[in-house]
Amino acid sequence: TLLSPRPNIPFESLPWNLNHPESHNYVHITTPTTWSKTHYDPATDSGTITTSLYPYATTPLSLTPSTTSLNYGTTIWEGLKCFRTSKNRAAVFRPEMNHKRMCHGCEAMCLPPPSYELFMRGVQAAVRANASLIPPYGEGMKLYIRPIMMGSGQQLGLYPSPQFSLVFYVSPTGSYFKGKTA
Repeated sequence: TLLSPRPNIPFESLPWNLNHPESHNYVHITTPTTWSKTHYDPATDSGTITTSLYPYATTPLSLTPSTTSLNYGTTIWEGLKCFRTSKNRAAVFRPEMNHKRMCHGCEAMCLPPPSYELFMRGVQAAVRANASLIPPYGEGMKLYIRPIMMGSGQQLGLYPSPQFSLVFYVSPTGSYFKGKTA
């Protein structure tokens, strides 16, 4: 059963922004080369993706000045919409398209693309950990999911990063187009 929306969040009036980060949890896994079954094994539903959950407000990402994504822009991100249905279920809009775009970007940026199963399990883990942040059923409100793949290793030269991070974080948001005119 999906948790009820948090009663103290005014979902109807939230801007399209990072809202209530003190309430969020995020998923963060790393690898020095490629993603493997140690990160996620669909046959057993196990791996670091299932246990690497951190409180957003108290556990910042550890980055150094020589982090490759900071120096050379080796970062790919996507944005997914999760909403509550009229039957009180969580639904994510077209995640397979987000996975496909992320993989194309990873190839262009010398980042290891996540498998379909790893990506989907990361989305699921982020949604489950933040289920009470999914707004009530209604128009325009959503839980925005931001998957990020980045070179997170330290390096001065322009080479593929010696470490990679896959992160999934969320924010409840209102409509992106609310109050905007053409």
